[in-house]
Amino acid sequence: MRDLPIFRTVQPYLTAIASIVTVVLLVAVIYFTDSDLQWIAFLSGVLVAAIVAMAIRTSHAELIVARHTTQLLATEEKLAQEIKLHLWAEKAAAASKARLQFMGEKFPVMIAYVDAEQCCYYHNAMFRQWLGLNPDQIDGRPLREVLGNKFYAEIESFLTDVMAGKTVHTEHIQELTHGSIHRLSGQYFPDSDNEGKVAGFCLLYTPMMERKTSLPGDAERGTRELNRLTMHTESREKSLFDESFGEQASGWGVSAASVTQAIEEDEFRLYCQTITPIKTDKGLCVHHEILLRMAEEEDNLLPPGAFLPVVERHDMMTRLDRWVVSQMLQWLSVHQPAPGTTFFINLTRDTLSDADFADFVLSQLRKTGVSAGVLCFEIEEADAALRLADTSAFVQKIRQYGCQVALCGFGRERASFDLLRNIKVNFLKIDGGLVCNMLQDPINLAKVASINRVAHTIGIQTIAELAETDEVIARLRELGVDFAQGFGIGRPRALKEIE
Repeated sequence: MRDLPIFRTVQPYLTAIASIVTVVLLVAVIYFTDSDLQWIAFLSGVLVAAIVAMAIRTSHAELIVARHTTQLLATEEKLAQEIKLHLWAEKAAAASKARLQFMGEKFPVMIAYVDAEQCCYYHNAMFRQWLGLNPDQIDGRPLREVLGNKFYAEIESFLTDVMAGKTVHTEHIQELTHGSIHRLSGQYFPDSDNEGKVAGFCLLYTPMMERKTSLPGDAERGTRELNRLTMHTESREKSLFDESFGEQASGWGVSAASVTQAIEEDEFRLYCQTITPIKTDKGLCVHHEILLRMAEEEDNLLPPGAFLPVVERHDMMTRLDRWVVSQMLQWLSVHQPAPGTTFFINLTRDTLSDADFADFVLSQLRKTGVSAGVLCFEIEEADAALRLADTSAFVQKIRQYGCQVALCGFGRERASFDLLRNIKVNFLKIDGGLVCNMLQDPINLAKVASINRVAHTIGIQTIAELAETDEVIARLRELGVDFAQGFGIGRPRALKEIE
């Protein structure tokens, strides 16, 4: 069997040699046999047979060559097609990767993929930023280790449902190690393999708010800078997730031109959140905080985090505040609220420095005929402290016109009570960062009680921000806090719904 390939290789040469030998013998016979016809005929027959055999072999070889050539051409064509498909696939993969990277790294949600063993195998930039971890501290690590025992214990029951193939939607309140308090909208999506077995799940966290605690020195001043982006949020106790989130969120097709157009064409929408009395011994009225949304195409509404960074960056905060006051007073001129009801309007730091703003409010009040007492202008404590002279002048003037004033986020700064010597206010809104965790943190509870006690001593009503649960509201009632505001009281709704 080993000699067969060698034989096939030399076979054509043997045929040619045999033909040559036959010709030589034929010539020799003719020469030495004096033209013996029998030998001539025999050798001629052999020669013809050899030539025929060689011709057949040659034809067979040509047929094989032609067949192989055809196969080679087909293979080359197929290879060229495969190369084209491969290049197209690489291009498509690159485009998909770019889109996925944009969705994963730029979209302002926290995304992670967790396998069946609850180990993290994908995470985007915002997820890492939120946790304050490097990729090496997340890749392949157990979810419990990544999120921390406290937060994991809160979501552990949800994970059982997700691994059973259910999609879970929930909300969390999370305090991170660096002092930030977050409200998160959580979504958990199971991921099934080809056999229908759950192989893992994708988790998405959408940041809904952040509240910074007091920080010393420069860090505290940096926090104040962030706080001025927080007007008209879903509740005043909410601030933007952080400056980087605001920058990313503002990439949702919002520009200075679109904001200007929205102001000029009344494309903003007024929302409100209820501020409910919780003391049972007084007949306090229900109030409302005015919030803001920006309309876009197809009747969608953008949240504050999507447009406020652009407004602030292009120095249009004062213009937007004037629009809110004008629209609110027009609404009040048509709709008669219940007696004693007050509408809280947030003011930014830039507006506090606008010497003409108080007179603008007065002109709008006279134009619409609305009573000044129905408006309460809400000022961030950090803004008031940073521009104390401007704030004091504005508060004095606006109160002379009959409007009320509230100081919100109170208790976050170390010198909060010092502000009350220079600024006369009607309401103190206790910082939501204190209220949120006061049942777990005795220090926060003591601060809330102290703020409430001092405020009542000097004749100021108190409002607890970020009142999220029945337990917190019940404890606030025991402390004697006048009002509460937060998702435990009511979610934001369109202003027209309170008509």
